[in-house]
Amino acid sequence: MDVSEYHGELTRPHFDLLLEADPSLDMVLAYTPPQLPAAEVFNIGKPKDPYAICVVVPIKGGFEIKNIATKIIMRRQGMAGALINHVVELARARDAEFVEIGTATVSHDQIRLYEKHGFKQDGILRGFFLRYPEPIIENGLLARDMVMLRLNL
Repeated sequence: MDVSEYHGELTRPHFDLLLEADPSLDMVLAYTPPQLPAAEVFNIGKPKDPYAICVVVPIKGGFEIKNIATKIIMRRQGMAGALINHVVELARARDAEFVEIGTATVSHDQIRLYEKHGFKQDGILRGFFLRYPEPIIENGLLARDMVMLRLNL
């Protein structure tokens, strides 16, 4: 699967995907270019209308995947895994110590995906999703806490 780095201005299709994974436009804007110039955007599919997207930011000692999303009709085809693998290889090439990612504790499918790629649960951010303007419901449950997962390289 071809993963490409995207350098252009984010388009409506980019934001539609990003908002599926993180429903707060303010949060998404805060960790994407141009507001966060160090953020890197990777995608699969057409550059301005991707099937899958991933936003990565450098943090002390490593990288954090801030957002990863795949169009609903394209899910379960390995795109998220390809993006994760790309980020991990990029982090290794840059001599990073780890890659981390966070998701709601009720996001069972996402947690399984990250663990399948070698990530291990590394902590809980209590009440993280309660600060969002609207409640987030996943799998019929209110998302309250964020679980952080880390892959040590």
